[in-house]
Amino acid sequence: MINLSLNKLLGDALDPLTMIWIILLLAARRFWKLKAYRSGIGMFIVWVLVWFLGASPLSGMILGSLESPYLKAEPSLLENVDAVVLLGGGMYPQPAERLSFTLNESGDRCLTAFDLIETGVANHLVIGGSDYRIQGKPSSEGMLLQQWRQRWDLNKGEIHLLDGSLTTRDEAEQVGRLMVEKEWEKVALVTSAWHMKRSLAVFKKYGVQAIPVGCDFIGTTTATRHYRWKVFPQSDRFQGLHLYLHEIIGYYYYRLRGWI
Repeated sequence: MINLSLNKLLGDALDPLTMIWIILLLAARRFWKLKAYRSGIGMFIVWVLVWFLGASPLSGMILGSLESPYLKAEPSLLENVDAVVLLGGGMYPQPAERLSFTLNESGDRCLTAFDLIETGVANHLVIGGSDYRIQGKPSSEGMLLQQWRQRWDLNKGEIHLLDGSLTTRDEAEQVGRLMVEKEWEKVALVTSAWHMKRSLAVFKKYGVQAIPVGCDFIGTTTATRHYRWKVFPQSDRFQGLHLYLHEIIGYYYYRLRGWI
């Protein structure tokens, strides 16, 4: 349930959130000594809350609730898809890197989409994402990923690079136009599983029949680890909460705007 090995405990104790957590406890003790009992109790409650949210598997469980419907796409559902659509957000441009980019925590999106194309699921790959300027030259997530594919001789499938997109809605709108232009009927939609519900809804709004292919199962992985509890609160557990709240608020914001 809890990994009590010394190396792991020392590593966890160096998390900045643990430092803040310890300061909260010291502050609560100080208030209590000064007989400022109300402030001391309030600080202690915050200390307990930070520990529970950062040390328990709660963040993984609630984020996993967004991911669970997309744990694995049935192979039969991917039959006869016309294209694989890779949503942006899986990498950052980085001129100092040999690759000219760095995969981030959502980098599974890129690998999953490439795997689908290379295994013959579809003959077209649509790549979304933002535009950038690297050392004064215009570039984009799609351009950088396509250059990497070419260096590795991954040439299966025709590539379609979307114009710079700041939101999932921008990508859905462009894919909707591409569906009409190419006379496609359905696509395989690749994005992080926790982002899939909102993505499917907005793609449907723009007339795109999308088969979900989830990846990047952060919450599910956290919730199913053997050592799910921590002695010290950890920043990554709060990151899981942030992703969950971002998606829930984003979903209802899209509904409010009429985008889904």
